[in-house]
Amino acid sequence: MGNTESNVTSGVKKQAGTSEQPVYKLVDLKGGGLLVDMMKRATQTKQYAELDHAIKTKVEPFLYNKGKGRLIPISQLVLLRNCERARTKLLPLLKNLEDPESEFDMDRDGNPGDFSSAPDGVPEDFHDLSKKYRDVCWDLKKRGAVGETCLHLCMLNATSLHADLAKRLLKFYPKLINDIYTSDEYYGESVLHVAIVNEDPAMVKFLLDSGANFHERCCGNFMCPEDQKATRSDSLDHEYVNVSSETNYEGYVYWGEYPLSFAACLGQEESYRLMLAKGANPDNQDTNGNTVLHMLVIHNKLSMFDVAYEVGANLSLKNTKCLTPLTLAAKLARVELFFHILNIEREIYWQIGSITCAAYPLSQIDTIDNETGNISKNSALNLVVFGEKDEHLELMDGVLVDLLVAKWSTYVKFR
Repeated sequence: MGNTESNVTSGVKKQAGTSEQPVYKLVDLKGGGLLVDMMKRATQTKQYAELDHAIKTKVEPFLYNKGKGRLIPISQLVLLRNCERARTKLLPLLKNLEDPESEFDMDRDGNPGDFSSAPDGVPEDFHDLSKKYRDVCWDLKKRGAVGETCLHLCMLNATSLHADLAKRLLKFYPKLINDIYTSDEYYGESVLHVAIVNEDPAMVKFLLDSGANFHERCCGNFMCPEDQKATRSDSLDHEYVNVSSETNYEGYVYWGEYPLSFAACLGQEESYRLMLAKGANPDNQDTNGNTVLHMLVIHNKLSMFDVAYEVGANLSLKNTKCLTPLTLAAKLARVELFFHILNIEREIYWQIGSITCAAYPLSQIDTIDNETGNISKNSALNLVVFGEKDEHLELMDGVLVDLLVAKWSTYVKFR
């Protein structure tokens, strides 16, 4: 892949074909595999000795330090991901390689840290190193076509049998739980993400109780807005992918990178609350600066928006285009959500029957910036007036019309 432009990575092509990676002999993409067959027998006979022995003898050789893990520099993971890009987007360290995907060797070209001597496989100050290293359990050279592990494959098959096998694997090797896909197509996707997509709150709870990282970011090409895919590039300074800030946010599976955002976009309220109870932050921002509330505006999920807001999500945060959930709703012409958010933010002075007297904050609505006095191009009124969708006309109602009338009467009418 490093020589030509393509929307499909070589890993995806290999996965779609008849891949020869040894991991698929344990669990494959069609529901079979050695461990699956043994799990079937164990479930029927209630005898798990054969399966447990196979896990120890067949799975352990795929792991770093017998499952204790190894700290891998994030810069090396970025290089591994970068190998899949077109030659024009290769990082300097890879440009001299004729075929980066086959020639790049992490052990030779990098210095992955090996901390197997520590009691739990990592040093005591691991949290201080977590921004520069990942604690990886499954050997990066022994993964599936798109950088998946055996645990990912169990979750992808999404049957009760595979779920039981996944739990069995975690019983022996708990560090597998936070291994991620390493190919660019699905980079960062964890088993927690997959469980949410599977709409399986019971598995989500099990994974959370087992130590799953609920702040893992899935920034793979597959989960990216369609109009940003061609702009993706890497930097050794950080793990996330660089993309152009210009986007319409449209994507088949653009769900905001974080597990909490995934749950919100997919309407998985139970999973959302489970992660929130564990400490997940709804105000974490993805590559586009979008929080849970931004994502719910993008996907036009009003009922889930109420859930997220009522349990603590912040309405005032701005994304990379300086849009709050309200102004994003104005830009995307989400009519119902726009007026709904306006009603949330208003301050009611009094009510008599069906008549309500309320004040609306102008900071996000009016075209005049409160601080500078300049025209605010990201104000709701400006975005609606210059909007190109038919639905923008429906937003010219209520508060926005009242504001226009007031501005006309005050500044223009008597000129």
